[in-house]
Amino acid sequence: MNYDWIKTRADYDEVKAAIIDPAKGTQWSYQDLNARADNLANYMQEQGIKRGDVVGIFAPNDVAIFDLLFASFKMGAVYLPINWRLKPKEIQSIIADSGVKMIFYSLRHKESLTGTPEELLHMDIDSPEYDEICNPKNHREFETVNVESEDLAALMYTSGTTGLPKGVMFTYESFVANVINAALTYKVTGDQTTIISTPTFHVLGLNDTALPLIMAGGTLVLHRYFDGAQLNELMSKFKPDYLIMIPTMYYGMLVADNFDIKNFENIKYLIQGGSSPLPAVQKKFESMGQTLINGYGLTEAPLTMVNTPHNSKVKPMSIGKSIMYVESKLLDDEGNEVEVGEIGELAVKGKNVTPGYWNKPEETAKVFKNGYFLTGDLAKKDEDGDIFIVNRKKELIITGGENVLPSEVEAALSEHPMVRTAIVVGYDSPEYGESVSAAIVLAEETENFEEILDKHVRERIAGYKIPRLYLEMKEIPLNSTAKPDRLEIQRLMNEKAKENGVA
Repeated sequence: MNYDWIKTRADYDEVKAAIIDPAKGTQWSYQDLNARADNLANYMQEQGIKRGDVVGIFAPNDVAIFDLLFASFKMGAVYLPINWRLKPKEIQSIIADSGVKMIFYSLRHKESLTGTPEELLHMDIDSPEYDEICNPKNHREFETVNVESEDLAALMYTSGTTGLPKGVMFTYESFVANVINAALTYKVTGDQTTIISTPTFHVLGLNDTALPLIMAGGTLVLHRYFDGAQLNELMSKFKPDYLIMIPTMYYGMLVADNFDIKNFENIKYLIQGGSSPLPAVQKKFESMGQTLINGYGLTEAPLTMVNTPHNSKVKPMSIGKSIMYVESKLLDDEGNEVEVGEIGELAVKGKNVTPGYWNKPEETAKVFKNGYFLTGDLAKKDEDGDIFIVNRKKELIITGGENVLPSEVEAALSEHPMVRTAIVVGYDSPEYGESVSAAIVLAEETENFEEILDKHVRERIAGYKIPRLYLEMKEIPLNSTAKPDRLEIQRLMNEKAKENGVA
């Protein structure tokens, strides 16, 4: 089957702006996007890239993201966006695990690719050479290959929630099914515009925001790196029809000096996902006549549930119900569906759900039960069928839309000889939803232990995983099963955060 849908979009669409890049002062039509992808596909084929080969990109929100994605679809290659916020060790695990053959990169982030074999670092996407290769004026048509719907189309790695990132597989069917589902759910049309601020190495940015609009024939404005004040300027200039972002981004807009609710005059809806809602932010927007709607998904199943504008006013913390062509259940530990009001693990099923993890059949088997994917999120359902996320089954911390596994941070802290015990928990943050904190039992008293540990962990883990708050303890409190009482530690941490005004 032919999955070269950007060519079809170009054939059917009028000449109009498909992607606008204010930072570079460029814009590209659908015809341009197809030509750029044709050119890049021809180029990569000449470099020896074949069907089934993995090709990667390490870059911010840029037209190159779409060049490589659409070129990969034309070639039958496997598209790999790499999270540039990770530490070199984490990035190298992705490069080694994926077997990537070629990486396009932004020079600004090349330092984070330290340790990557030089032959894999192919080209700077901001270079004149790259621009010349993709230039639509040099269009060379590419003969699209036919692929099977179950063939691997893309790999997107998790944010290290099991210590090191896992490669989530997308088939052509699962990848495209999610884009279609999102476009139908959000009622995206070709006369709409949105701004993409969420990183496109995440499914929220790429699969749920950018691609549904492009498939529908609308106009996508690129925000290269999120900044609240910059986004407010883009809002003023482009007056988008909707926004889909993580809650902390809405917070960043609100606290910027140039925030103006008048910039939202064309807004039909505001979706937030990727981390827990920020009630204070929701209330602020509500007071100005705008409702933030909760959506739900994860790398393994990008969009599965979303609330409605009306229901969000009544149940602001709900993620609503399953979208079209997606089924969901709440299961107990034995795999039985729980009753209304009871807590169970959210399990989802649909064509947009991943078939599993790359090269990890045992891990894959663990996360499926009777055809349903186990999300790891604990939730409950009310009498109307609306779903509410209660907690994360494995104590995962989500800070600013990024996943942090406490055990990874604890391991990094414990490598320092002054640390006897380290327990990492999330605490409430008005800016990030949750922030990372650590309760520490020291082997010996040290006055500036916080500064020492901060420097120590910065050399080992990504910046967003570093504790923003430390609590020195003589002993770690234990629960009735003699395990660390994380709920009590979290309570104490929230108290300290309030006292110190730490976000």
